[in-house]
Amino acid sequence: MTTIHAWFSFESALIHGSSVFRKPSGSTVNVTRTDVDRISKGDRALDEKYVGEVVPSEEGGCVGSKHLVDGISGPEFHEPAD
Repeated sequence: MTTIHAWFSFESALIHGSSVFRKPSGSTVNVTRTDVDRISKGDRALDEKYVGEVVPSEEGGCVGSKHLVDGISGPEFHEPAD
């Protein structure tokens, strides 16, 4: 099983949404960005946290499509599944 690196940013999640990915252990984690390179830099590096390695989408690692809420108490938006 191959893995990729994943990060989470609360600012990016509020603007663009986030997805749920599966880790090799079987647990899940909320993710806003993935990359094959561990030292890659995101747009919002100041608030971005590395959350570990995850299984790529191509191998069934993305278990929750991109999810976006309209503020703290607004309606939710789900991207259609591919």
